[in-house]
Amino acid sequence: MPSPSDVTVIVCSRNRSEMLRDGLAAILSSTPAEADVLVVDSASDTAETRDVATDAGVASTRAGRGLSVARNAGITTATRPLVVFTDDDCRPTEGWIEHLIVPFADDRVAAVTGRMLDHTSSADAPYDRPARYETAISGLDAGHGAVMAFRRDVLLRLGGFDDLMGAGQRLAGAEDLDIFIRLLRAGAHVVHSAECVVLHANTRVGAAYVELHRGYGLGLGALVGKWLRRDPRFGVRIGWTLTRRTVARIARARRQGRAFEHERALLGGIFAGAWAVRRAPIVGERFVPPWSPDGMPTLRMEGALA
Repeated sequence: MPSPSDVTVIVCSRNRSEMLRDGLAAILSSTPAEADVLVVDSASDTAETRDVATDAGVASTRAGRGLSVARNAGITTATRPLVVFTDDDCRPTEGWIEHLIVPFADDRVAAVTGRMLDHTSSADAPYDRPARYETAISGLDAGHGAVMAFRRDVLLRLGGFDDLMGAGQRLAGAEDLDIFIRLLRAGAHVVHSAECVVLHANTRVGAAYVELHRGYGLGLGALVGKWLRRDPRFGVRIGWTLTRRTVARIARARRQGRAFEHERALLGGIFAGAWAVRRAPIVGERFVPPWSPDGMPTLRMEGALA
């Protein structure tokens, strides 16, 4: 049976030292002392991220810009068999690690996700979702990047997260769904633990909320574009599923008189993201981004690998 001593908790952060300070305090207060905690500084402009980690008494390492890049640095730096990811604006609740690691007693399980709630929500609210995911398409619903755990050796075999996707990149989302899908296609299972609860403390509103969804959409579009090229039938299925769901949410919001600008931005992002990666080189199941001088990927490329 796995134990907390098998765990490294990885927290990636960039230029958010105060948020990180509060996040680490919450993580350390709710995480067993036997677990390791590692901060990955994702190319912050100052040394404050490292200093916050030092003040909290946890290890830190530095990586390039982009959430997936930082997560991959965390995977290679960690030495324990299980890696757990959460964000610097999340507040895990008591027992979260214990709930996340129990399913790893089953050798078929390569990833476990938990429940993320807005900090104003109640964990007692009605909640119903599947506990186990075994098909590749179900990776779209398997969980959220703010609370997920993996077998480290499996992530290393898959090459880690896709560096071109996720926060900090133009394609600012879906790197979590991408890794779930890749795990499931490899024959592993993903388990969702409703008992593991993490509170999200940084809610965006207005234009920032719309822009956030635009980035999510770009990432989802990249996911569609990748699989249209690697497995066209599966790619069409992902694209249809995401488009149908988003259009249904827009229609429902219109009927109910609710705002839907963020959903419209998500939908537009899906199409834009799929188009943007049409020539991005792919090796295996990961994009291979060329890097511009400012550290951001450029998608203006020719001669892509099929």
